[in-house]
Amino acid sequence: MASVTQRIRAIQQPYGGYLKPSEFKIIEYNDNNTLAEENIHSSLVGLAVDYMTRYVMGSPLEEAFKISLIGAKLIDELEEATELLNNIDGLNSKSVFYACKLVGYDVCYRAGPMGYKPVDDIEADDDTINNIIIMVKRSIEFFNEYGPIILDGFTFEGGYTKIITTGDGDFLTKDTLWDFKVSSKKPTSVHTLQLLAYYIMGSHSIHKEFDDIEKLGIFNPRLNCVYLKDIKDIPKETIEEVSKEVIGYNNDSDDLEASNSADDEMSNYLSMEDIMNVFECSKYRIMKYYSEDNLPLQKINNKYYANKTDLYNWLQEKINEKKEEEEEKKAFLQIVISIIIIAIIIIMIIVKFFKW
Repeated sequence: MASVTQRIRAIQQPYGGYLKPSEFKIIEYNDNNTLAEENIHSSLVGLAVDYMTRYVMGSPLEEAFKISLIGAKLIDELEEATELLNNIDGLNSKSVFYACKLVGYDVCYRAGPMGYKPVDDIEADDDTINNIIIMVKRSIEFFNEYGPIILDGFTFEGGYTKIITTGDGDFLTKDTLWDFKVSSKKPTSVHTLQLLAYYIMGSHSIHKEFDDIEKLGIFNPRLNCVYLKDIKDIPKETIEEVSKEVIGYNNDSDDLEASNSADDEMSNYLSMEDIMNVFECSKYRIMKYYSEDNLPLQKINNKYYANKTDLYNWLQEKINEKKEEEEEKKAFLQIVISIIIIAIIIIMIIVKFFKW
């Protein structure tokens, strides 16, 4: 079992790759800005650009930085992460400075707490902050031209196999599947194969939006370049080979099984409206549970759902926690009452003693 990226990196591709980067159409933009040298890791810069772009484009802060908040929760630093989040307000130097710190929690979710390094040590300098602001602005310009976004941060329910069991894509616009890269280098065959795998898995998944996808695209705000490939120009044999040898689809019966599995899987999910009815509260409160208490929500077709079993287990866990808290309060109250009774008895004894 592997993620999409793990599987792609383990594959020995044909010479030049299954999908040659040189076959992508390149569109270069020039905003007359030159990026300076940065003083924090490029992965943090990439995450900050990604999440700040989502936020500036209209996503709620808690949604844009949800992976960071979940990562912080895993190491019991949600309060610290929330404080960092509260310092993000618009696209400015202060917001970007704290965003760089906040994304340092992502590693706890993506790779595990063992890879975590204190976010207090992440101190983006002025050049790094300015670079991020430039790249976010470039991303906004990109979406103004190629958008709007119809799906983001999506997974591939119904499209996973025994070989690839996890993975998520970046963005879908009306006719294009997009991947964001903030590398200083041009796309490689690893990047293009990953994008092709996303398209094939998306086509097998429950996401009907993939029916309208005609192009594969990569946008790199660091290079300020767009790379595009028409899917109709990809040989059918290449798609079939990647489907079978890389992803693990074998035949039509497997496709049917995956489709039926997707339908069965969705029957086990509650919609946001259902969840709100269960909790008898607003969507805002549900999202607060999601970011602060690890409520098990999943984003499907750009909407949030909860697996019935996962939700039941989460609720049971919260009920047990509440019972424990109540028992602790009772025990504490009993101790207080006992102390008061003992104090009263002692006072009565003392008073009686002095009367004698």
